[in-house]
Amino acid sequence: MEKFVRLTRLFMGKGADFTDIIKIFLYLQPAILLLSIPMAILISIFLTYGRMSTDGETIVLKASGMSFPGISRAAITLSVICFALLLCVSLYVLPRSMYLFKHTLHETIVKKASMTFEAGAFSDVFKGTVIFIKNIPSKDEFSGIFVYREADETVDDPVVIVAEKGVMSSNPSEGMIKMNMKNGLIHSYRDDRSSEITFSEYDFVLTSGIETMKKIRPDEILTAELWNSRKERISWAIELNRRFALPVACLIFGILGPALSNRVGKIGRLGGFSLSLAVLIVHYMFLVLGEGLAKSGKISAFWGVWMSNILIGSLAVLFFFNAYKDKPVKRY
Repeated sequence: MEKFVRLTRLFMGKGADFTDIIKIFLYLQPAILLLSIPMAILISIFLTYGRMSTDGETIVLKASGMSFPGISRAAITLSVICFALLLCVSLYVLPRSMYLFKHTLHETIVKKASMTFEAGAFSDVFKGTVIFIKNIPSKDEFSGIFVYREADETVDDPVVIVAEKGVMSSNPSEGMIKMNMKNGLIHSYRDDRSSEITFSEYDFVLTSGIETMKKIRPDEILTAELWNSRKERISWAIELNRRFALPVACLIFGILGPALSNRVGKIGRLGGFSLSLAVLIVHYMFLVLGEGLAKSGKISAFWGVWMSNILIGSLAVLFFFNAYKDKPVKRY
């Protein structure tokens, strides 16, 4: 959702091509489906079986001789189908879509570089760089320019640049965006020193295709490459386990939903929706916590990603076993 908000703010109403916008949002869908499909399965199962319990339909089915596995067969079948589809999306579609998403986004920004700025507003579109434009007399031309760039691989110290005016230019084939500034000053500083340089003309490179290619995120890497390098990079090992763990959540929720609905009794739609949200919050809270511990090296990538599935899965098996035996969960 954070990406959607940022992309909407960046492109909507600023002259971006409609086809590029459609492609960018389509390429984001696999990453969203990895989280939304397990959520949808659990919520739909809770709503369905909660309503069945409220209307007494579950009692009728049991009285007719149907066992609990038979009652929950539809939910489990749905979860198995979604698991298979989501596994294909996770292993094959996701890395390709995220790679295409980044490159399409970069190409769109390069082609429409000037549209990312507004007069009298700060812009942080380019990573590590904040730009303020006082006035925009015409397209690609700016006046009253303030630029702050953090220290990175290309700049040893933080840099502040002010200029009277400038012109934006881009080269989509090379993936380069630069601003030609005139009549300004460059101020660089460190804890123990600072320096100032005045200039009559200066080319400030905002981004380049070479820089974009070097910064490859784990979700853009093919699954086979993640597997081969899983022991060398902890972030790649986390991403590899995540691609298997999120589809497995479909199976866990497919087992947990009918069993837990059977134990809590008549909760209705609102109760089923609230209970499913509570389970989802707990599940993804442990997932985020585990990934954070794995990234910091406190636990292995496997336990960090699978901890949530193991905990919720154990509860799902326990509730399903008790529902199958028609035995209530012990209260302490």
